[in-house]
Amino acid sequence: MIFADATWQYKDARFVIVGIPYEDKEMSFRKGTSKAPDYIRELSYNYESYDIFTGVDFTNAQMHDAGNFDLENGRKIIKEAIKNGKIPVVIGGSHSITPFIIPYDEIDGVVILDAHADFRKEYLGDENSHACTARRIFEKIGKDGITSFGIRSISKEEKEDAEKLGFKYYTSKQFNLKLIEKIKYEKIYLSIDMDVFDPCYASGVSNPEPFGLGYEIFNFIEKIASRIVAIDIVETCPPYDDGKTGLLAAKIITSFVAWKSSMLI
Repeated sequence: MIFADATWQYKDARFVIVGIPYEDKEMSFRKGTSKAPDYIRELSYNYESYDIFTGVDFTNAQMHDAGNFDLENGRKIIKEAIKNGKIPVVIGGSHSITPFIIPYDEIDGVVILDAHADFRKEYLGDENSHACTARRIFEKIGKDGITSFGIRSISKEEKEDAEKLGFKYYTSKQFNLKLIEKIKYEKIYLSIDMDVFDPCYASGVSNPEPFGLGYEIFNFIEKIASRIVAIDIVETCPPYDDGKTGLLAAKIITSFVAWKSSMLI
């Protein structure tokens, strides 16, 4: 199954959808994110092939669904797509995929939407755990190249390290659209962990965390969409979802495509 309306050939596509059904061997709470790419694709058929707010017809939006890949091949197709002037839309999988697939030489900075700081040195003996995502990106791109928003869960050690090393993050209580002014990157890689949403909006995630955000996330993404060169949506956990989380993930994708397409027309 392909994502709804993603019927264009790769050579003619503006958007390339890439599924990476990978999750850590040891997830901290719930397993099942590996089922998310095909699950979100299936739920994408709930929506019309037309966006009322932008006037974009998704059948003309030049989306190509490349299918599912392992980490290594997923990284290759993402990098190739950007070099070819296309916009990769990645469906995970756990958040541990992100540090590995980011095309660092093609971007200026990484913006993360997440409930968790993910700034641990290691978790359960694994330095590549989903709980270490921001730390691994920070190490590759530096303190001026990464900013996280929506944080409401952090260990004492993570907080101390963040303050010492200069890792920039904003909590869910601090979140507002004016924070976009803090984002100076011209070419953004955006990583959306679905647990950034409050569980009342998205309970089917690996690590749900109360006191989260709502639909203002869509406003945030729309306002930086012109600068986004690649995006991933991770941590949807189908075995624990009643459909809301998967539908919301699919809506993020269609909304992003609509915003970006209206800018490209």
